[in-house]
Amino acid sequence: MKVQLTLHGILRDYLARTAKGRTTLDLPVGTTIEDVVSQLTIKQNVSAAVDGVEVENDYVLQDGEALHLFRFIAGG
Repeated sequence: MKVQLTLHGILRDYLARTAKGRTTLDLPVGTTIEDVVSQLTIKQNVSAAVDGVEVENDYVLQDGEALHLFRFIAGG
């Protein structure tokens, strides 16, 4: 299955500079957002949105979806 991935902010550094934070991933059925984060070796906490809706990292991706990853920011 194919998923459009966009990395925002500092996470863009996990892809080649020429990708400008965007790529298409070819993933096996049943892949979760946690799997994608692990595959990219992202060590930071991230938040995710799929097709514009915030989702948990155990969300199972579907073919054709657009995944956006953001660095998790806490404030106080």
